[in-house]
Amino acid sequence: MDEPSHAVLVPANRFEVIECVAAIEAVAAGELDGDPPRPGGLDVLAQHVLAMACHAPFHPDDLYAEVTCAASYAALTRKDFDDVLRFVEDGGYALSSYERFRRLFRDSEGRLHIRDARVARQFRLNLGTIVETPMIKVRLRGGATLGEVEEWFVSTLATGDCFLFAGQVVRYERLDPTAVIVSPGGGDEPRVPVYAGSRMPLTTWLAARVRAILHDPTRWAHLPEPVQEWLRLQSLRSELPPRDGLLIETFPRGGCWFLVAYTFEGRLAHQTLGLLVTKRMEKLGMGPLGYVGTDYVLAIWSAFEPRHVEQLFAEDILGDEMEEWLAESSMLRRSFRNIATIAGLIEKHHPGLAKSGRQMTMNADLIYDVLRRHEPDHILLRATREEAARGLTDVARIASLLARIQGRITHRALSRVSPLAVPALIEEGREWVAGGAEDALLAEAAALVAEATDGAEEFGETLAEMTDGITTRGASARPRPREARRSRFIRSAPRRAS
Repeated sequence: MDEPSHAVLVPANRFEVIECVAAIEAVAAGELDGDPPRPGGLDVLAQHVLAMACHAPFHPDDLYAEVTCAASYAALTRKDFDDVLRFVEDGGYALSSYERFRRLFRDSEGRLHIRDARVARQFRLNLGTIVETPMIKVRLRGGATLGEVEEWFVSTLATGDCFLFAGQVVRYERLDPTAVIVSPGGGDEPRVPVYAGSRMPLTTWLAARVRAILHDPTRWAHLPEPVQEWLRLQSLRSELPPRDGLLIETFPRGGCWFLVAYTFEGRLAHQTLGLLVTKRMEKLGMGPLGYVGTDYVLAIWSAFEPRHVEQLFAEDILGDEMEEWLAESSMLRRSFRNIATIAGLIEKHHPGLAKSGRQMTMNADLIYDVLRRHEPDHILLRATREEAARGLTDVARIASLLARIQGRITHRALSRVSPLAVPALIEEGREWVAGGAEDALLAEAAALVAEATDGAEEFGETLAEMTDGITTRGASARPRPREARRSRFIRSAPRRAS
């Protein structure tokens, strides 16, 4: 326990090489990285309130004083506490008429008791704050069950899609209430189910070091020679990302216009930022077609040439665009499901049986719609919105980025892809290439690098160098026909906005 730890860093692409060097420098400088402590969740508080009631009757004033002694709940307002208490008591205004949500009652002295032993029994069956990923069975049509897959993967399938499962290729037929119905057989490029898991984004302090290394050639001495050459080519073709500002490149390719922003704020923030920027592009008539966010850059492709890029990264995109997106997104529903489970609004386990993940989702969606319609300020909806802003979308980090870059945006209009943009464009292809398309992907990667470097890059070393920037990240989107993928790079010249 007293010995220092040793780490082996294995970068998968050239951006990650720079990130590894930045991490080594940070350790040598004694810098500690990490997010500040998060405030306590209202869903966890609801579970604690019910736990205290199951233990013994309590007075709200006493429990509030006790809860606010904890650092994570020190800033908890009495209104939020009372709203949580009301929810645990009878579900709140919109749900109070349902007997199953009436779990507590007050005596003449104002103390809260559980209504009956059933409340305590159900609470013990569903106690906990870790919500398991919903799974659903995969069953052959008229045959046996093959196994289970995550519901989120099934939600990306369309009838006729093929995927590998249980050692065979199966075709998606339909979704029943309790299982995914499939049939044997498949196409040339079946998808591979993967577990979504979670990813740790590039942290704020580490991102600042990466930007500093990129901007200062005197700090490249510790980088491998191929990475140094990559950065030198970038400075010749375009320019290096600034330390405190934002470099945006735009260029035509394959009938589309590409916008690449070197933001270095992590994949989660980039995915949210991509949604907001594309909404702004729609309003400005730029015809956005899609986007991809890596840990390092945000790439967007559109039908028309992006102009006035400063408007796309204005601070006000966190206003109307954010509200519109959250209203349309299924993200809030998924977040509400988890919060409602922890708070005890929906219960997975019952004596002798357990609800399936699909049943839990259907119950959560139904209650979510009822609350949005009849009590939009319900405490669990507020908790859901707070979680979306804080944890699911990294809004605080996006706001910090937008504030930092105002007046410091550099736009380079290029005639072709730049060296630093290559990994992002390959990542964009990786979203839909799967199975037997690896050869086509390698050829595409080679063509991109050759175009960016005038053939200066050699591809004789390793497969890892040939596929620099290509990593498997989650399930790929539905693959398009080979002809459609090829035509993406041989269409007519891109259209310019009039």
